[in-house]
Amino acid sequence: MNLHDGLYDEVVSSALWGALSKTTGEGERTLDLLAAEDVAGRLSDALARQLSRILEDLGGTGEERAHRQLELINSILTDVRHRLGGHGNQIDTVHAPLQLLHSIHRRTPPRVLPDTGLAMPWLFTAGKGSPSLLSELRRELAACDEVDILVSFITHSGVRRLLDILQSVTAIGADGQPRSRLRVLTTTYTGITEIQAVDELARLPGCQVKISLDGRRTRLHAKAWLFRRKTGFGSAYVGSANLSGAALAGGLEWTVKFTERGQLELFERAKAHFETLWDDNEFQSYDPADIRHRRALSEALRRESGDDIVARPTFFDLEPKAYQQEMLDQLLIERERGRRRNLVVAATGTGKTVVAAFDYRRECDQTGGRPRLLFVAHRLEILKQALRTFREVLRDHSFGDLLVGGTEIEHFDHLFASIDSLASRNLVQRCGADFWHVVVVDECHRLAAERFHNFVSVVRPHILLGLTATPERSDGQPILGYFDHRPDGAPAVELRLWHALDLQFLSPFEYYACDDDTDFSHVPWEQPGELAAIDELVTGNEVRARLVLNEWRRLAGNPDRCRALVFCVSVAHALYMTQKLNQSGIRALCVVGNTPDHERRRAPELLASGQICALVTCDLYNEGVDLPSVDTLLLLRPTQSPVLFQQQIGRGLRLAKGKESCLVLDFVGRHRQDFRFDRLLATITGLSRGQLIDAVDQGFGSLPPGCHIHLQRQTRDQVLSSLKRLVQQNWRRLRAELQTYVALKGRAKVRLATFLREQAVDLEDIYRGAGRSGWTNLKRDAGLLTTPTGPEDDYFGGRFADLLHFDDPARINLLLKVGEPDASYFPAVKSEQRLLQMLAYQVDGQHHRTGRGADFLQRLSVQTDTRNELAEIAEVLQGRSTLSHQAVPGLESTPLCLHAAYGIREILTAVNWLTAERRTPFRAGVLALHEHKIELLFVTLDKRVGYHQRIAYHDFAISTERFHWQSQNSAAPDTPSGRRYLDSSSNGWSFQLFVRCARGNPYRACGPVTLEHAEGARPMTIYWKLGVPLPLRLFQEFSILRGE
Repeated sequence: MNLHDGLYDEVVSSALWGALSKTTGEGERTLDLLAAEDVAGRLSDALARQLSRILEDLGGTGEERAHRQLELINSILTDVRHRLGGHGNQIDTVHAPLQLLHSIHRRTPPRVLPDTGLAMPWLFTAGKGSPSLLSELRRELAACDEVDILVSFITHSGVRRLLDILQSVTAIGADGQPRSRLRVLTTTYTGITEIQAVDELARLPGCQVKISLDGRRTRLHAKAWLFRRKTGFGSAYVGSANLSGAALAGGLEWTVKFTERGQLELFERAKAHFETLWDDNEFQSYDPADIRHRRALSEALRRESGDDIVARPTFFDLEPKAYQQEMLDQLLIERERGRRRNLVVAATGTGKTVVAAFDYRRECDQTGGRPRLLFVAHRLEILKQALRTFREVLRDHSFGDLLVGGTEIEHFDHLFASIDSLASRNLVQRCGADFWHVVVVDECHRLAAERFHNFVSVVRPHILLGLTATPERSDGQPILGYFDHRPDGAPAVELRLWHALDLQFLSPFEYYACDDDTDFSHVPWEQPGELAAIDELVTGNEVRARLVLNEWRRLAGNPDRCRALVFCVSVAHALYMTQKLNQSGIRALCVVGNTPDHERRRAPELLASGQICALVTCDLYNEGVDLPSVDTLLLLRPTQSPVLFQQQIGRGLRLAKGKESCLVLDFVGRHRQDFRFDRLLATITGLSRGQLIDAVDQGFGSLPPGCHIHLQRQTRDQVLSSLKRLVQQNWRRLRAELQTYVALKGRAKVRLATFLREQAVDLEDIYRGAGRSGWTNLKRDAGLLTTPTGPEDDYFGGRFADLLHFDDPARINLLLKVGEPDASYFPAVKSEQRLLQMLAYQVDGQHHRTGRGADFLQRLSVQTDTRNELAEIAEVLQGRSTLSHQAVPGLESTPLCLHAAYGIREILTAVNWLTAERRTPFRAGVLALHEHKIELLFVTLDKRVGYHQRIAYHDFAISTERFHWQSQNSAAPDTPSGRRYLDSSSNGWSFQLFVRCARGNPYRACGPVTLEHAEGARPMTIYWKLGVPLPLRLFQEFSILRGE
């Protein structure tokens, strides 16, 4: 056996092991144990390969050889049946003579099988011997039950080549139904789609068409045809061909075919992705008979083809998108907690004004009538657009008045006014600070500092809502202090950078961390002297300047075609780099604080027009100035501040016509070990430290669409070292960090929440589950506690790690009550007694530890420091919770909260399956509570770690309202469990869904589900309808699509 150096992915056979042992040493080969979930598939592949060779090598010719092959296979199957005894009943020998079943046609004429069959894969190319893609699609269409089509664009030349067969298969039969049903997803991509073609499809009986009208966001380039058959012989075609004549018949496209019978995992994956896209509200249903639909499609196509048409909302389509609804929900929770001065931070283009309008409409519904409203902005265009949006949302075209310039109005009840008009008319003083019920301040960061301060400091509405793209004003000062922030210091609502990238409201970035030998290890980060220390290292640094120029040329190709912003540390550094750029032939302009106003105003125009290639600055270049054309960022000012880092990168992420992405070159330098790379990378990826380690080591494989991160070798090594050090945060280092913190802040200010926030330590760093663990133990080891050690300090310090998922108000309030200093709490009502029992069993994880919640409370009563610790944990959990209490419909008798996170022991205790007297181990995926006719469905989405060949798409959220679930293997339509599901509309049974992303994670209580339809047997595939829609964040976790 000849073994070459390189990659393999093969189960080790005896012969292969012998060859490996002879030709490689221990350190010269990489072997991994096969994951248990993959064993069946990989062994069957290995067996199939060997059997195929054996069958090919059998002697004989023609029928004699075929007979010998059949005889061998049947003898093997018979032997296996005997070996398995009673478990071998499902083994089915092959019938003689060998035949292939191609169709059953009791009530229909015989159908023609595609040339490539329905069992084997195929690659369609322009090569000889390959059948025509068009002819194969026609044959597939002629003999299927359902067709799903996914294409970027549709033209008449493509539709007419299939129109006859489409009309035939969708013709209405005697039962009043078409023989086949079609679903088509397409877009307005570059304006190529033709309305006539879409109309022809949409008018076919049983054909549904959905279209994405937002070409700015939807970058759907997938092309796929999925043919579904009740026989189980479906097929899928995935490739580069759109529904156009040139693509279908031109012969220049490549398309891969795979089949349900032969490549089931791929087929299931394709079905799952299409199903999820179909339910995505980004795709709107299209009816050619509806004039509004035709007008909206026509305008979108003209806009995408280059005509500048402003997309205007209509009564038909103006509803909050899922992420906007999540913002509205979060605002409601903030106000329920007494915080009514709310700041919404989200990228430009995310529809913050729409959120404000729906927020006001909700306030109208709650208070009745139209409470007084003041909407403030700095430009007339914004005010006009806002007024139009509010009128559309309220469905009242007489609502509101504009107050700008010299206009005069009589009534100020519903006013859309510029900040200058308010100030010049002294309107707040005339009407009174509390005259308006709701005040909305749009583009907070762009208002002049003095005007903004004077207005927001004085006005006293019932609700103050600030809308901004950044929490910093144009003068660099924070604006969050004017609003009520969350306990963790965050604004009321914040659409994170990676979330906005996922939603495609920002341009993708390509981030390159460039190796730089500048030594920043002695810079006092985030302390006095930071800027001066950096300035001394970089200004006049010829080596670094040359590196910047070389890397820019290498990675950008031609800097002359770039529109770049260059961030420097000081005026001197900016002037120096401007000189270096110009000397190298790169046209650059320096814009700093003392630059004349006329030059500063003209600079963006020069950059956009290409007269200069780079603006060099030492600030964020005036946040109030739009620079959407910027497609390159040079980060020459290192920082440990995640806020500044995100702001710098954010200056290049505005969407612009013709802009594919933003190139970010970050010149990292050398840093000491405790430099917080994790905070910077988490800002642009949303990944935890553990996830960052894998991403830095193996590559960033789960970034938003179009984004890319590359760390050069030196930078990668120091980032990886820093991350590993942080993740392996040992107890001694934590203790030293706490002692240093106390020395700076004093003992009186040492609270868990402030320590975590100010030192950027994660709660999970302190609650480690193994070894020394817990806040009480850390304070005691740091010399901050002099009280005697409690009898269970070590036990509770480790076990409290199992409480960190608490996010519903009821359980957090319970921790606060249990942690009361006088230890006087005792639950008086049944719901709190059940909550206490849940807490006891969550802390005491072992199955043999039964007992009452009251006994658990008694154990805590002698642990004064531990009780205090519970209260401090509750304070942290309260700060990061975004849930308000809502009982789970159908489980109102339990203390469970809808969409909250629970461990399995908590759920089983909540439904009284675990009690103070009974604690039975539970490891099944379903639990039928026969007494109540309720079945709990426990779903684990990612049942293994990493990417696997046979990752199955069994369980996933199709949309916020639908869930795809695979039953236990034993369930079938003729079994008791199968009948429970199928007859649930009449048998009185109900079902509750609990979902977690991976083993070890808590479940989310997703509420009741009802049957939509079911397919298959052993296991059954069931489509559930959720009684309460999933919040967007949970749908994103449970969906199979990235960025959904």
